Order: sequence, then C-alpha cells, then structure tokens
Amino acid sequence: MQRPDPLICGKPGAEDLPVMRNRAKWLEMLYFHEGRNKADHPQRGLYTGLFKKHHLWLPGSDEN
Repeated sequence: MQRPDPLICGKPGAEDLPVMRNRAKWLEMLYFHEGRNKADHPQRGLYTGLFKKHHLWLPGSDEN
C-alpha cells in the first residue's frame, strides 16, 4: 500500500479532487471486474456493495 493512501482524503468533504478521482477509478475497475457492465448481469448499472464485497483482497487489508 502506498503511503499516504491515495484513497484517503486529506481535505474535508469531497474537496480532495485527486482522491475522489482515485475512488471513482477504483469502483469502476471493480464494476468491470465483476462483469456488471454486461447486459445479463443482475446488478448491471449498480455500484452498490462493490467495495464491501472486494476489500479483503486488497494488499494491506485486514478483516475489519
């Protein structure tokens, strides 16, 4: 994991634009990894639950 973490904001709210862009790219990668872009996927068009489902395979992640 990089230090500082590129997904943790250093400014209040959504003012840290580079971090917000990194988060959007990360979620988009998970979206395509799951195949949610395909017409026959039951969760097509939904980004809900992607991070929670996949966060354990991230380097440096733990179970909490």
